[in-house]
Amino acid sequence: MLRDERERLLWKTLQELPDKYRLVLTCRYLLELSEAETAQVLGWRHGSVKSRTSRALAKLRALLIPVETGEVTIHT
Repeated sequence: MLRDERERLLWKTLQELPDKYRLVLTCRYLLELSEAETAQVLGWRHGSVKSRTSRALAKLRALLIPVETGEVTIHT
């Protein structure tokens, strides 16, 4: 049950990210594409994929950590 709740929260939080961050995380982690493949699919430079992946993970982490520590309430 806890795993399902965490998965639901992750999907919900991913949807809240700006498109450029959601796209890069989808390619890299959900589709399991390499950085080179992600750059090709999205039409971005390799450096853009690296930096956007890093920023996207930081934003995702910032959104999820307060929930994990109980600092915020989830409203469904």
